[in-house]
Amino acid sequence: MTDKTKIAITSRHSHELSSNISVDNVTYHVQTEDMGRKSCKIITNVFLKGEIIASRKSDYAHLIKIKDLDARLTDLMDKHHKSVIAGFVADKSKKQKLKAEYFSEVQQLLRRGKGRQALDILREGLESYPTDAFLLSYYGCLIAIVENKTKDGITICENAIKALDTSMPFGSEFFYPIFYLNLGRAYLKAGKKAEAIKAFQQGLKSDPENNDIQWEMKKLGSRKKPPVPFLRRGNPINKYIGMLLGKPSK
Repeated sequence: MTDKTKIAITSRHSHELSSNISVDNVTYHVQTEDMGRKSCKIITNVFLKGEIIASRKSDYAHLIKIKDLDARLTDLMDKHHKSVIAGFVADKSKKQKLKAEYFSEVQQLLRRGKGRQALDILREGLESYPTDAFLLSYYGCLIAIVENKTKDGITICENAIKALDTSMPFGSEFFYPIFYLNLGRAYLKAGKKAEAIKAFQQGLKSDPENNDIQWEMKKLGSRKKPPVPFLRRGNPINKYIGMLLGKPSK
């Protein structure tokens, strides 16, 4: 049990146990009750702001005929109560995955062509990091491609770019290729080729040598000329001018 976890038993009766526990500064109420001799069950509920968020039952029918049932039942309730608390705290206190771990796992799955599994990982990641621009960008792209929710996917990809600019006002251009690649792919799934090309071109302004965008543009048979045509696309001058031209007006 971590330093961030506190347990305080607030009441204890023969047929009820009640505790308040605090995990990461969030207080939960845990209550264990005997449901009666008809059902021969003990139930423990975990409450947050009055709502049950976890529940577990235990059967004691095998004890019903013993002489010291009350004493055994009290002991069983105590153990059940503590066991539920320990399990709940352990679950809540699990080390949270880092954003980079989700991102890496998603990329590995995509390289193996497992888009639906990657989407599941993104949903899991967004539960912990609901405003992360990178996770949102990939999520928007994949719900468009995997689930054919193109309208929602495009909107999420566009909002992810806005979130990137807000969270990283300086240097966000470095990440534009990834974000515009995802947006472009969402557009392609929606059959909006012109919009997809614009998105890909926007990404190439920040990184003219981006292999993924180049591949998409090659498939579409369209690629914009570099700002300074007589220099290579990867030339620092072309890259710098491309970044300046590519940054959306605020």
